[in-house]
Amino acid sequence: MSQPTSPAEMLAYANSVIAIQTFSTLVGAQFTSISATEAVLHVPLRDDLRQHHGFAHGGLIATMADIGLTFMGAMALGPNVLTSEYKINFLRPGTGDELVARSSVISSSRRQAVTRCDIFAVAGGQEKLVATALGTIVKSEAEPVKGAEMLRSGTF
Repeated sequence: MSQPTSPAEMLAYANSVIAIQTFSTLVGAQFTSISATEAVLHVPLRDDLRQHHGFAHGGLIATMADIGLTFMGAMALGPNVLTSEYKINFLRPGTGDELVARSSVISSSRRQAVTRCDIFAVAGGQEKLVATALGTIVKSEAEPVKGAEMLRSGTF
C-alpha cells in the first residue's frame, strides 16, 4: 500500500487502522476526517458505553482522547508511534447521542509530538466540550504488529 496522499485516501487509511484495533471497533470509533492539521473521530453514545448515571463512561472518553492524540502524532512523526503519556481533564458529564473528538498537533520534533484532543458530547445537534487532553507521542522502535504489516503490504 502506498502512502495515502489525498484526504479521501488518508481517511480510508485511518479507518483501516481503526478496523484492525478490536477495542476501537468495539466502541464504534470512526474517523470522519483526518488531515495533517486535524483528526475528527466519532463514537455513537450507546447505552452500553454509559456509566451508572447515564453519562458517557470516562474510559470511553479517555480512549477517544488516546486514539485522537496518537493519530495526530502519527501524522507528524510517521505511522510507527506510541503514546508516551497523556493528561485528561474531564469538564462535564457527556450526555447525548454521540461523542466527537477533535485532535491537533501542538508541536513536533524528529522524535516526539505534543498533541491535543478536545472531546465533545453532541445532543440535538449542539456540541458541549466534556474533556480535553494533552499528550506526548513518540516514535516507536518496536517491531510493528501483524495488523500494521497487513496495512503496509496492502493485504488488509
